[in-house]
Amino acid sequence: MRAAALLQSILMVSSVLLVSGVVFAEDSETVISGNVTWNGDETIEGTIRIVDGGHLTIEDAEIEMVSGSSIHVDDGGKLTLDRSSLIAQTPPTAIASMGYWDEQNISKFKVPGEGISGSFEVEMSTIVGDSYFGDTAHIGAEWITLNGSSHTFYFEDGTGDVWIGLTGYSTSSSYVASITISTEAGGETTILGSELETMNMMGAGEPGFQIFVDGTMNTYSSTILGAQMFVEGGVGSSSSGSWAGVTAINAEFDRVGPVMVGNTGTFDISGMSSFSMSLDDHDIRAGPDSLIYWGPGASGSGGLIDRWERRLADQTLELDAKYVVLRLSGIGPQESTQEVFSDENGIAYVNGGNERVIEIGWADGTVWSESATIEVISYETGWNPASSEIGNYGGGVASLDWSESIVLDSGIPYVEWESLTIREDSTSKARGQSMPVVANLANRGTAAALLYFTCEVAETGLEADIGGYQQVRIDAGETVEVSFGWRHSQIGDASLSCRILTPTQLVEDDAFGGGSMTTLPATWTEPVEDDSLPMLPLLAAIIVAMAIAGSTMLRRASDAIVEDDEDSDYSRDEY
Repeated sequence: MRAAALLQSILMVSSVLLVSGVVFAEDSETVISGNVTWNGDETIEGTIRIVDGGHLTIEDAEIEMVSGSSIHVDDGGKLTLDRSSLIAQTPPTAIASMGYWDEQNISKFKVPGEGISGSFEVEMSTIVGDSYFGDTAHIGAEWITLNGSSHTFYFEDGTGDVWIGLTGYSTSSSYVASITISTEAGGETTILGSELETMNMMGAGEPGFQIFVDGTMNTYSSTILGAQMFVEGGVGSSSSGSWAGVTAINAEFDRVGPVMVGNTGTFDISGMSSFSMSLDDHDIRAGPDSLIYWGPGASGSGGLIDRWERRLADQTLELDAKYVVLRLSGIGPQESTQEVFSDENGIAYVNGGNERVIEIGWADGTVWSESATIEVISYETGWNPASSEIGNYGGGVASLDWSESIVLDSGIPYVEWESLTIREDSTSKARGQSMPVVANLANRGTAAALLYFTCEVAETGLEADIGGYQQVRIDAGETVEVSFGWRHSQIGDASLSCRILTPTQLVEDDAFGGGSMTTLPATWTEPVEDDSLPMLPLLAAIIVAMAIAGSTMLRRASDAIVEDDEDSDYSRDEY
C-alpha cells in the first residue's frame, strides 16, 4: 500500500525524520513532535500521536483510517484539517429507529420503488447480533409484526416509492443494516441503511476509528466520516494557556455524533458546518461545564436529533446530619419530583446517582435548561425537636445547580463557648456549698438551637454536681448567659470543665459547633465550726430539754384522767 511505501521512504532518511518532527514508536504509533504537513492521499493504520509542541497539518488530502486506528492530540499538540477528509475505512452503515409510535414522530425509511416494472419484494436485514423479535413495521395503516434477523415485504406492480415505519419493542430501537430489492424480472439491488432516505432515524453501527483531542483541533472546509470523537481540550486547559478544543468552520461531521465533549472541553462549530446521521439522538454530548459555541449558519442532523445534550451523573448533596428528607423538583427534561434522604454519611444522591439530561439544544435552535430546586421536608435533630417549635433546619428551598457535589449548610446553628467563669468574689467555698458559675454561649449560625450542656471536674473527670443538665435556647446570632451553682465534696483546688451535648444525628460531632470550656481553679475548704457553743453539749442540752418537756406533758395528762374519774363517782352518788 501507499502507506507502507511512505514508511519505507521515511525510514531510509532518518535525518529528515528528526528535522520534520516525525518519530515512529513501537506498536504502530507515529509521534508528531514538530511541524508536519500531509498533502497526499494516504491510508493510516495504528496510532497517530501529536505531542506537546507538535502540529500536524493535513492539507488537500484524503486520509483513510483503518478500523481500530486512532489520532491522539495531546495537551499542547495541534491538528489542522484544511480542505481535507478523515474517512473511516469501515464507517457505520446501519440506521436505527428512535422509539416513537405517533404518526408525526415515527421513524421511517423510503424504499425507492419508483420506476420498477412489475411486482417486487424487499428484504430488510437487521445488524449482526440483533433480532426483530417484538418489533413492528408500519406501511400506511397496516401494522406488520416482525421476527428473526430479516423480514421480506411484497409489493404489487406500480407501487412506486414506499415509506416503511419501524418501532422496536416498547421504546427500543429497531435496526436496518440494509435492504435488498428483488424485481419480478430477476434484478437485485442491495442498499445500505445509511444510503436510504430517512425520517426521524439515526445512524447505527460501530465507529471506524477514534479521535482524542486534549489539545487543539481546527478543521476548515473538511469532512470527518465515521469517527468517534472525544474532546477534553478547552480554554485554559492547554499547557500553553492558549485556546484548545475543537474549532470547526464549514466542516462536515458524517456519522460522527455524538461528539463527547468532556467537562473541560470546548467545541466551536460555525460557518456552514453540519452534522448528519449521528449515532444517538443528539450531535454533541457535553458535561455541565463544557463550552459549546453553535454558530447561526451551522446545522445539526435535524428532526428528532438534538444539537446537544448536557448530562450529569453521580451528583450528590452533602449534609451535616443523617436521614434528612429532601424534595427535588424540576429534575430532568420531564421536570419530575423526587424525594431523597441523606445516608449514614450525610450524603443524598440526586436521581439515585444516575446520569440525567440537564440541558438540551433542540434541533430548532431553542434551548431547554434544567432549573431544579431543593426543599427540606424533614431536618430535625436533638437541637430542634418538634416540641421546640424551631422548625426544620436547612434553610427552606434552594436552587439545585449543576455542581458535582452541593453542600447544604445553610439554615443551621453553630454554637460556641465565649466564656465559663466563676464569680471573682466567690472563688473559695466550703465543701458542700454552692459555687456560682456563669457560662456565656454564642450562636454564630443561621438557625436557633435548644441545647444542653453538662460538666465534670477537670482534674478527675468525674461528673460535677451542677443540678443536672443545663438547658439553653439560643437564637441565631444571639449570645446568652447561663448562671448555675457547682457543689463539690472534696477539699483543695479544682476546675470545672463543661461540654455542649451535640445531636446524635450529626455526621461530625462538631458540625453544629459545641466543644468544651474549663474554668480557672477554685478552692474548696472544710466547713468552719462555731467556737461559742460546742456542738455535742448543745445536742445533749436539746435532748434533756425534750425529755423534761415530754415527762411534764405525760404527768399532766395522767392528772386529768384522775379528775375525770372522781367527777363521775360524785354524779352517781347525787342520783
